[in-house]
Amino acid sequence: MLDITKISELTDLNVLYVEDDNETREELVLVLQGWFSNLYVAADGQEGLNLYQQYKPDIIISDIQMPKMNGLSMSADIKHINPNQEIIILSAYNDVEYLFRALELGIKHYITKPISIERLLDKLVEINQQMQLEGEVKRNRKLLEQYKLLVDEKAIVAKIDLQGRICYVNRQFCSISGYSEEELLGQHYLFTFSGNPQEPILETLKNSVLKDRKWQGMLKKTSKSGDIFIVDATVVAIVNEDDQIEEFVALMVDMTEVYEKFERLSLNLQQDLESQQHYFKEYERAIELGTSLCVLDTDGNIISANHNFSASLNCQTDELLGQSFSDMVLDCSDFKQRVLSKIKEQGFCSNVIRVGTKPDSERTLSMVFVGIHDETGEIHSLMSLSQDISEAVSLNAEIIETQKELIYVMGEVVENHSEETGLHIKRVAQISELLAEKYGLSYEHAKMIKIASPMHDIGKVGIPDEILHKPGKLTRSEFQTMQKHAALGFKMLNRMDKPLIRMAATIAHEHHEYYNGKGYPLGLCGEEIAIEARIVALVDVFDALGSKRSYKQPWNDEQIIDYLIAKKGVQFDPVLVDLFLKNLDQILDIRNHLLDKNQSC
Repeated sequence: MLDITKISELTDLNVLYVEDDNETREELVLVLQGWFSNLYVAADGQEGLNLYQQYKPDIIISDIQMPKMNGLSMSADIKHINPNQEIIILSAYNDVEYLFRALELGIKHYITKPISIERLLDKLVEINQQMQLEGEVKRNRKLLEQYKLLVDEKAIVAKIDLQGRICYVNRQFCSISGYSEEELLGQHYLFTFSGNPQEPILETLKNSVLKDRKWQGMLKKTSKSGDIFIVDATVVAIVNEDDQIEEFVALMVDMTEVYEKFERLSLNLQQDLESQQHYFKEYERAIELGTSLCVLDTDGNIISANHNFSASLNCQTDELLGQSFSDMVLDCSDFKQRVLSKIKEQGFCSNVIRVGTKPDSERTLSMVFVGIHDETGEIHSLMSLSQDISEAVSLNAEIIETQKELIYVMGEVVENHSEETGLHIKRVAQISELLAEKYGLSYEHAKMIKIASPMHDIGKVGIPDEILHKPGKLTRSEFQTMQKHAALGFKMLNRMDKPLIRMAATIAHEHHEYYNGKGYPLGLCGEEIAIEARIVALVDVFDALGSKRSYKQPWNDEQIIDYLIAKKGVQFDPVLVDLFLKNLDQILDIRNHLLDKNQSC
């Protein structure tokens, strides 16, 4: 069902449509003109490239095979100009090699011909929403840069290399210390510290930042003029991609005036000050991780929240006070017990959780909970610091769904090329997932097998039609040619370094191997064959035997079961055959639910 509200948002988009077929182009232009205020139309790739350079449209819709310059050549030139350009490829079922080239160019939107107007509209709405999200990310990145500038302007910042030498200071550091940047750079970090009594603190700082990667505390330093100033310092180790420390960053706040006031009051308020200072340090330790803050009592009720936290939940702070945070957590029924247990065990608890305070207001937060202790060591409250990662999670999910959709599109291309129904790959996918779970594979592993299995016969696009569609039995030479589809499929898929595609490559390569080692193309035996390929091999044969093909009529269930039993330990993994037969009722339910109307088993 098309969402009229979302469609109306397409009005302001600029769109370039490239199609060489006059009839197709004229029909689609009549529809597209009603959607966009600016629609540019080209009859070939060269004309499309010229229009792109002139108008810089938001979205390009292009056919692949065209005279002068095809759609992929045009897209390559456009991607060279703008790598982030959104392009929708209109492809026929025989365009599989072009689809791989499109994938290498970073094009992730495909629609097969004949074109479904509803699907095209859905794709345009999806791209528009993604562009809006990316625009929001850019705006947020710009804000982050400005926040960084603000920190650099207001805080005292220094960087220290692995030899303990100062390698960067900001203007505020120079101002409070009285030294110029040239005088500070290259100096050892100890040179501005005042008095021997600080040696134990400095030793603790060094050990803590090397072991725990951070340290926080008060430091006494000497300016160039000899004056003493006090800073509240947080020192953090910066690590590289191999988790090796590269340098240290110190972020300091001038606490001289506050410290002097504390000293003047210490004679009369020593006991009270010690208690308050204890909680002050506890809160400081938690706050160093972020600025979106919420404090809970030990029953999980919110007793304090800052503006950033309440804004992330689309609430006013007053609305949150007294509310049970545990009731807001959507995906963990024993949230309070788990958090308290972790804090008692290791002092903190980090989680990625889904939170919702109102209908349709769900957000995904990355949260760190820290226990705030009283003077006796008992947990007094829980402080949480959070970051809203909803957009990143959503974007990642969209990318995964795009990969899944591409795999099904390519699987259907193969099935149509070999005159098999698209429902065949759906049956193989769902039954393979069920069998993987019954075998004991994890939920995630079984789900990947379901997604990758439609590509098992991708290599058949390289087999001549006269062999692929031959109604009778293949000759020895023809069968040898047919066997090449396993290696062809592996070669096509193995070029991509993605876990899902690598699994699909393995399934395509090994799903005709026999458990007794007499299969092809490698002659693998037993567990040398990947479990994914063993599962898909069994399910593929089961569904193929029960399906009508150009060279045979469908077998009945008794014939199929007899065949599977006869091939147990020969062609198929005996454990999988036993599991298959044990769960036959569920498997037949899946098959019958997805059964083609024009065939029976």
